[in-house]
Amino acid sequence: MIKKLSEGVIAGVLFMQLLIGASYADVVKKPITIAMFPCTDVVMSLKKFHSLVIYLKQETGFDIRFIVPKDPATFERAIKNGSIEFVFLDPHIYVKSAGLYNKDALISALTGKGSTSQSGVVIARKGGGINKLNDLKGKTAMFGPKLSATRWVAAIVLFEESGINIDKDLKAYSNGRCCEDVAFNIYLKAVDAGVVCDHFLKEHSKKQQALGVDTKQIVAVCRTRSVPMRVFAACREVSDDIVTKVNQALLRLDKNKPAHAKILHRAELGGFQRSKDRDYDGTRMLIGVKTAE
Repeated sequence: MIKKLSEGVIAGVLFMQLLIGASYADVVKKPITIAMFPCTDVVMSLKKFHSLVIYLKQETGFDIRFIVPKDPATFERAIKNGSIEFVFLDPHIYVKSAGLYNKDALISALTGKGSTSQSGVVIARKGGGINKLNDLKGKTAMFGPKLSATRWVAAIVLFEESGINIDKDLKAYSNGRCCEDVAFNIYLKAVDAGVVCDHFLKEHSKKQQALGVDTKQIVAVCRTRSVPMRVFAACREVSDDIVTKVNQALLRLDKNKPAHAKILHRAELGGFQRSKDRDYDGTRMLIGVKTAE
């Protein structure tokens, strides 16, 4: 009798293990989706992060795919219905919907120099009469997209702190896409000034020259305050096994290793490191979002 019970218990345990194993196998066969709102066009973003996606596929064994949601509403619906597993967002977008993510598994992107923060730089054409921010009153300016923490959120704060209301004091303003777009419009005198990422002028001078832009004719006017780099976060319902595998793969990227350096350079990043939700409290204050409990 005891022998039969023991055999039954063992068979039951083995059956449960098979079920768990099958369930996990089904999960990992499903494409793992990483979503982000880019500061440039979709095609350029896909090219920019293609090598990183390939690396994650190889390191995790998962079928990783990278998508750009149509709009914030579509993005949030996709998270809630389980269509998105991970997000890569600017900090002000993250804090607005922080409750959707696993706050114990946050990762911060790093700049090329290894910093967890960056700033925006207001640039203008040399000899154009824009030597300080107040010179822009009555002039035109091009900011980054509204999804950019450095080129929109921090830039607007800079203008406000300098006593410039962009709706009243500027002749006109627009929201460009990539930093190249902004610099090109300034060079062609389509706008008087614009906002680019702090690393742009130094790291992209050769690329700009290839496009016919004489970077010596572009000067920095002033700099915004620093804001955190992009946040890589897992959606709350994603299993710990998947989160751990993907996060560990990102954290293993080392810019001192040639193969990794190529991946990071193409993505315009310096690597990744762990972060905490409280690291974004400054961003919450900046945009008036209540600090997370």
